[in-house]
Amino acid sequence: MIARGRLDIRFTELFKCALYCIGSACGFKKEQPRFPEGQLPCLSVRTGLHLVLEALNLEPGDEILVADINIPDMFAIIAAYHLKVVPLTIDKNTLGISAGQIGAAITPKTKLLLITHLFGAIMDTEALLNIAKLNNLTVIEDCAQAYDGIYKGDLKSDVVLFSFGLIKTNTALSGAILHIRNEQLLAAVKILNNRLPVQKGDRYFKKIINATLINILVARWPFTIAYWLCKQFGKDFDTLITGFTRGFPGEDVMEKIKYRPCYANLCMLQHRVSDFDQSRIHKRKLLANELLLNVDSRNIIGAANLRHTHWVIPIVAANPSLLIDKLREKGFDATSKASSLVKIGFTGLPPKTSNELILQNLVYLPMDMKMSKKEVKQLNQLLLDNLLKDEGFSKSDQT
Repeated sequence: MIARGRLDIRFTELFKCALYCIGSACGFKKEQPRFPEGQLPCLSVRTGLHLVLEALNLEPGDEILVADINIPDMFAIIAAYHLKVVPLTIDKNTLGISAGQIGAAITPKTKLLLITHLFGAIMDTEALLNIAKLNNLTVIEDCAQAYDGIYKGDLKSDVVLFSFGLIKTNTALSGAILHIRNEQLLAAVKILNNRLPVQKGDRYFKKIINATLINILVARWPFTIAYWLCKQFGKDFDTLITGFTRGFPGEDVMEKIKYRPCYANLCMLQHRVSDFDQSRIHKRKLLANELLLNVDSRNIIGAANLRHTHWVIPIVAANPSLLIDKLREKGFDATSKASSLVKIGFTGLPPKTSNELILQNLVYLPMDMKMSKKEVKQLNQLLLDNLLKDEGFSKSDQT
């Protein structure tokens, strides 16, 4: 079976991670890794958001405009500071937010705008930033899913967050880099970050072991055997896979993120950022284009986004479980649980507009760069055959 995806790190890079850990444990540390001015490495994007909110020292009840889809932990961190979330709907075609929404949502209590780029797409932010700056809002860009080695965030954004966590593009297994353009805010965040304890090196070493096991598991035969065993023993295969890849499992996220990266993690962050091969992004785009060839644009999330790097490939299906079963029967590990994204304020009612991005009908296609041309064509044909036969799609698209 072709796995839903692979970690963006080779065994040789994992070996380098291990050497950093061993060298650090033995006292063979070189000077502390350095990052460009205005950039701050931290444990995770979650940590970065926490530090920025702490530094801003907003009043309880102040409002933050947010894309209504993100991971639960980001909403939990905002709630920990007693800020009021004002959700903004995301367009499923552009994966962007309309400037009109922002203009209508701003009140005297609005202090922040949090922009979230989803699925590897980079939304058009110019109009959003113009409105935000006219209203003196602090702007944070969450680029955790949108790293391509080129985009550094809108120049008008105050803070840009990039993730190098386990399943992200150009992973360092954990860690994030904050680009902070406001000098006063940068200084305040640095002070707060320096007060955090350094995470123990053995935690990072466990991530190396975990990543090594994942790289072994997602090879064709081990992955097929794991899937077969789960079916034989009535175990949920998605639960098995997500158990390997969750960055901060369990509750009390605020306690788990209040650390600085260890020395080995910082070394790997510096190495990965300075040695990124952008041809990987080009190859990923080509694969996505081939998999989605001739698929109806109504089925494609982000079809109208011109800066899509396809970190994942979600498509819309009226019956996701049926499509997943059909693809898995043919050896393609599609899933509806490749992401922990949630839609805040979701009630289960039909969307307000036909273009509003919802999550319950999404199916994530396998993204294995090692697929042969024959396998890519086979998966593409399966999509064309099954999506065309999906009689409920037109009704779902109209709701």
